[in-house]
Amino acid sequence: IGSQVLAPIALDRESDVPLAEAKRRAAAEVERTYLLRLLENARGSISGAARQAGIDRTNFRRLLQRHGINPTRFKQ
Repeated sequence: IGSQVLAPIALDRESDVPLAEAKRRAAAEVERTYLLRLLENARGSISGAARQAGIDRTNFRRLLQRHGINPTRFKQ
């Protein structure tokens, strides 16, 4: 991702929740988008994507599980 700006978060649906919950949801959405882009750039390689993120593979896998992301769909 580098210096690219992430797409704006649609917050209109968040107006009926407390600020803390809206922030949690927005952060989760940004994190998920970031992980998807890393996997796309790394062509599904967990090692490559984790390296780009600056974290170890175990933690990267944990994040993928948290967001329900299957890295094999990015393999080419």
